[in-house]
Amino acid sequence: MSDSQFIETGVNENVRISPDNLRRFYRTVRSFPNGNRNCYNLGSVVNKGNKYLIRAYFMYGDYDGKNKTPTFNLYIGVNWWVTISFDDATAEFDTEIITIASMNFISVCLVNTGIGTPFISALELRPLNSSMYGVVNESQSLYLLNRLDIGRSIYKGDIRYPEDPFDLIWETKEDATWISFNTTQNVTNKDGAIEPLSTVMMTAVRPINDSDALYYSWTNYSAWQNHVYLHFAELEPLGPNMTREFTVCCGNSCHNAPIRPKYLVTTTVEYPLPLTGQYDHSCSIKKTPTSTLPPILNAIETFIIWQPPTTPTREEDVEAMVDIKATYKILERNWMGDPCVPEIYKWEGLTCNNTYSDAPAIISLNLSSAGLKGKIAASLANLKSIHSLDLSWNYLTGPVPNFLGDLPFLSSLNLSGNQLSGVIPSNLIEKSKKGSLKLSLDGNPDLCVPGSCSRHSSKRKITILIAASVASVVILSILLIILRRFKWRKEEPDLTILLLRPRDGSAGDPPSPATAAAAATSAVSSRSPATRSGNSGLVTAEIPSDWAACDFLHDDETATRSGGAPPSFPACNNSGDVRSSSPINPTRKRNSPDRPI
Repeated sequence: MSDSQFIETGVNENVRISPDNLRRFYRTVRSFPNGNRNCYNLGSVVNKGNKYLIRAYFMYGDYDGKNKTPTFNLYIGVNWWVTISFDDATAEFDTEIITIASMNFISVCLVNTGIGTPFISALELRPLNSSMYGVVNESQSLYLLNRLDIGRSIYKGDIRYPEDPFDLIWETKEDATWISFNTTQNVTNKDGAIEPLSTVMMTAVRPINDSDALYYSWTNYSAWQNHVYLHFAELEPLGPNMTREFTVCCGNSCHNAPIRPKYLVTTTVEYPLPLTGQYDHSCSIKKTPTSTLPPILNAIETFIIWQPPTTPTREEDVEAMVDIKATYKILERNWMGDPCVPEIYKWEGLTCNNTYSDAPAIISLNLSSAGLKGKIAASLANLKSIHSLDLSWNYLTGPVPNFLGDLPFLSSLNLSGNQLSGVIPSNLIEKSKKGSLKLSLDGNPDLCVPGSCSRHSSKRKITILIAASVASVVILSILLIILRRFKWRKEEPDLTILLLRPRDGSAGDPPSPATAAAAATSAVSSRSPATRSGNSGLVTAEIPSDWAACDFLHDDETATRSGGAPPSFPACNNSGDVRSSSPINPTRKRNSPDRPI
């Protein structure tokens, strides 16, 4: 399946070497040229407390054409898992860890170390049965070194899913000092155990010389603790005088009793104490003095015990931030992996306290001017240690939730510049009055304090009604003026136009309805409140300084009779006067100088 639903960053690339002999998932990579940490979030397929196998694959394949292999780190959660490096462009690298999910998601992160661009070929997550690998718990995991099907021919290839229902990969192993043998009958597991599967246990090895011991050795990556599982099953029916019995020792520790494997039944030896203190380890399997048959070995698994040194951020805080990220679709920030740790990769906008005894916690969240839309996320209630919350200058709507006032350590809350509405919670107001909370709510005109919301609403309604009434008066006044103009036009040949507009072409505030009406009335009732501009027949009514009223008088009939054409409609100049596109006849006479303009 595609990995696109589990990660938001990275670029898909094809390898440049011939894909003919490559496994399918090695033919493409996802590279991460941007950002120091890029993380897969395996949340939708993970349940807290369940046991999982995680496996990652890498093969460079010169996908970028540079023919230069990179080196980078792989993290699980907040802790380093392994460093990825390659011998050449075709080298394959895979790594596996068995862990328990401490939360409802697991993050796998690729971290840039400055030596080339991180990439990944494939990532697998397999759920395991809770009874498997009992040493795994929330405080320690198992990092696989080897899982070997001893005695299986190397030409038959590895065993994995679907033969192994949990997709454990059993690699083959041969040794010059071993003799392989097998059975065609199924091998069952003791005490209801569900691994190893029968196919693995149907092969085994014994030493070439019956008197010799079997040895298996491996080298540790460091002086870390190791854990070993050895699996045995008798594959040959034994006669009455035949006995197979042997001791098992790994390092300086031996199993507490000799092993007598049962016919076609698996016996697993697991050391209660880890192997530690050295880089090279070896297990020896030796027959006892009473045994008539040599020792055998069917399968072996070796692990590093991985105990993460860094504690992740508090679960409630992580889940809250994951929900906030999803709710507001925050994609442009470095919000991947754990919010607080490692400190160098802390999420943008967060301040964390990493000194708490149990786990790091978020104490400040700044999402000012982040383009948030919708209601205030309910998951913010889970940030129990937060001191400062800034959600200002976004597009948040709806009420201010009561839970904000219940956050025990909240001392600063900024919700300014949003579109919030309704009653401000009384617990926030009370904390603000006491001085324990700095509360900023300006820029939300629809918010009100308890007890004033009904009056606030009424005032808004009255304001709307008044505004509508004033607008109606202005419109009616204009209509009356127009009607009077039409009436005068029928009586006399003069055409009078009254024009009100902002000065300088600006969209300034209009005069009040009362002032506009008074100016219009005085302009049409007498000449006393107006000034004439030369002989052009232009009149400017005196109204507020940032608006102008322009009056143009012209006798169309007179112009037509004299052979001219009616002038085009005039426009106010910057001073509020009117200039016609056609000159006005300076000898033009008014029929009645006392006629209202």
